Amino acid sequence: MTESIIDAPGATASSEVANLPRRQILAGAALLAAAGAAFALKPRTVLRTLGTAKLDKLVPHDFDGWHFEASSGLVLPPADQLRDKLYSELVTRVYKRADGSTMMMLIAYAGSQDGTIQVHRPEVCYPASGFHLTDIEDRDVTLAPGVDIPTRFIVAETELRTEQMIYWTRLGHLFPRKWSEQKLAVVEENLRGIIPDGVLVRISTIGEGNARTSLDQFAASLYRAVGPRMKSVLVGPA
Repeated sequence: MTESIIDAPGATASSEVANLPRRQILAGAALLAAAGAAFALKPRTVLRTLGTAKLDKLVPHDFDGWHFEASSGLVLPPADQLRDKLYSELVTRVYKRADGSTMMMLIAYAGSQDGTIQVHRPEVCYPASGFHLTDIEDRDVTLAPGVDIPTRFIVAETELRTEQMIYWTRLGHLFPRKWSEQKLAVVEENLRGIIPDGVLVRISTIGEGNARTSLDQFAASLYRAVGPRMKSVLVGPA
């Protein structure tokens, strides 16, 4: 009589693993660990401080003596498909005060920043519009007690116009000043499990002289005038 022997599944698997070369076992373990790490680090939270609101509704037309004058006259990035993809919301305003002072404001909001779509910076769009940048200075601006924002002060000139401005970019919880910092900010937020939103805020005025103080004061006045949701758009969630 011939006996037939059927190995148990567990025994077969154990013997196969035992017969694998040690190098293959280590490589397989490394791949499993990498897959687990990638899954754990995959961004799962989409940060959208604007929600379903509209910028135009959240930014007041009149505040602290400033009154809405127009929506045109500002330097904008080239009108192409890339710009259209960059921003889900864009507000441009010209404000005037009774003493004749004028301020121009641009707020561009992008619902998500994944590293492939980046907000335009004045260092790019102003030269593209024929301006020469004569001064660039990194400086912090105080919008309220305890709210200090890393900004850049820029002087842009043509033969017919000198424009001074401050601007800041926010990506998630971070405020990168440089292009390289901007890309690193996206990576840092992704490592925290966040797909960040992005905003560029630019405030500018035309004329000679030092406009730093006037620009800072306008930015602080704007921050005081807006509600909690718009504050979170400007400086990030608390």
